[in-house]
Amino acid sequence: MSGIKRAGGERSNNYSGSKYTNWSRYNPFDLEISSLSEDLKPRLSIEIDSMSISVYVRSLHPGFVYPVQLKDVKEVLDLVPPAFLSNLCSVYLLGGTSKQLKASKKYFRYGCYGSGIIYLYAFPKRMLKEHWGKRPKPTTIQEYERMGAKWIQDESGWYLEFDRLSLRRFYLYDVLLHELGHHVDQRLSKRDVASAERYAEWFAQEHARTIPKSC
Repeated sequence: MSGIKRAGGERSNNYSGSKYTNWSRYNPFDLEISSLSEDLKPRLSIEIDSMSISVYVRSLHPGFVYPVQLKDVKEVLDLVPPAFLSNLCSVYLLGGTSKQLKASKKYFRYGCYGSGIIYLYAFPKRMLKEHWGKRPKPTTIQEYERMGAKWIQDESGWYLEFDRLSLRRFYLYDVLLHELGHHVDQRLSKRDVASAERYAEWFAQEHARTIPKSC
């Protein structure tokens, strides 16, 4: 994996070839994280037991939408068993960049984890209806349909379509919980990447079933 070394993998789209492979040497997704200002102030502090998790929000690029809001992140983390949140320092709602928008035609990253921090990337408006070409695997279809996204077929192939509600559900109950799974997996540094990703996938699916959903 090129780019910034992390303790966890990233949640990416179909163009990456897998959910954990980052094939691009030039990576505008890592670049946004490395350019975060030290002066950025938290917009929310989530207090759970004796823990405090800071939530930061970066200014939104006009080509993107925030997939979730501050209250959404708090709502889900409030329902996660506190033991899973131990040593989680912060969550960042990133804002997107022009270079990410250009890269998203071939590769996009939904979220990533590193050193007690979860990063959730802003979502490109152009990807609210994303062309996949050929029919996806049944498991892939089911994965997105569980969150309310729709698959549409026409003469040019298959499209995955989100509305704001299904995008919110996808980021909260798939992406956020996937990255939290990397945080929980304290043995991650001893695993190969594929094993770490399988654990994070299992964690997200298992706990998405147990968390009451408000929408």
